Amino acid sequence: MAENNRLPLVSIVIPARNEEGNIARLQTELLAAVAGLPYEFEFIVIDNASEDQTGGLVKAICASDPRWKYMRFSRNFSVEMSITAGYRAANGQAIIVLYSDLQDPPEVIPRFLQKWKEGFDVVYGVRQVRPGEPVWRNLLVKYVYRTIVWAAEVPIPLDAGDFRLITKEVRDALEQCDEYNRYLRGLIAWLGFRQIGIPYARRARYSGVSKAPFWEMVFFAFNGITSFSLKPLRLFTIFGGLVLGVSGVAILIYTILFLTGSPPPGITTIIVLLIIAIGLNSFGIGVLGEYLGRTYSEVKRRPLYIVSETVNLPEPPDKRR
Repeated sequence: MAENNRLPLVSIVIPARNEEGNIARLQTELLAAVAGLPYEFEFIVIDNASEDQTGGLVKAICASDPRWKYMRFSRNFSVEMSITAGYRAANGQAIIVLYSDLQDPPEVIPRFLQKWKEGFDVVYGVRQVRPGEPVWRNLLVKYVYRTIVWAAEVPIPLDAGDFRLITKEVRDALEQCDEYNRYLRGLIAWLGFRQIGIPYARRARYSGVSKAPFWEMVFFAFNGITSFSLKPLRLFTIFGGLVLGVSGVAILIYTILFLTGSPPPGITTIIVLLIIAIGLNSFGIGVLGEYLGRTYSEVKRRPLYIVSETVNLPEPPDKRR
């Protein structure tokens, strides 16, 4: 892994948004976790347009330690784009994503590096415990992940988040996937390579609040499902076939009853079936709209994100990628 007798470089990508209460602790814990390891490190903070003092605190660290680097987006482009930008900016032979809220403990990083040393290209953390969060949120996250895994047409690790290590080769392969709607956990699973999971316990948030409210989790599920599965569309095709079959049987039964002179009173049945049909049609159109909307987003070919500021990083001429 080393070249010219130099220690291998490991890049740690740190997405951040409104994390001023965690930055000092992040620096202390992260440096302690990697101290003494036989690697060189760079720490790349991707600021997703924070509205607090996150940027100022990180820039102060960059001024005192050139290993720390900073990139700020012009607006909130989502955490998926933060990770994408971090991967692109990384120079390391291995790249690790660590959220700035420190719910994923930096102490797991040496275990990631050990598996990389053993020859694995992707080492992902498998969450065993999610403390400090409401029960409803834990259940929602649990079933969102399971729904995505069930729907996906590629094997996506269960309970695995963005806390992971990938090699430079995996990052380069990921760069060939240039879609606008990105579900990185699925994309990295789709790439293949040698992958392994490491179980760990998440920690409670030290400061701030979760940046993923209820509806964001719902849209996250839609994104994960529609990125890697046509099952929702196929389910409606199957359901439509079943409804047609049942309708054919019902028509036959009602015709026989009409001819025998004993047709059942059916206005209530008709109204109920009509309401159900309208609801299902609306839902089906919504599912179809999700896929059409994604196609619409892709064909516009807009930049994935816009960079407004960098520190200790080369700045693109037009500040975009």
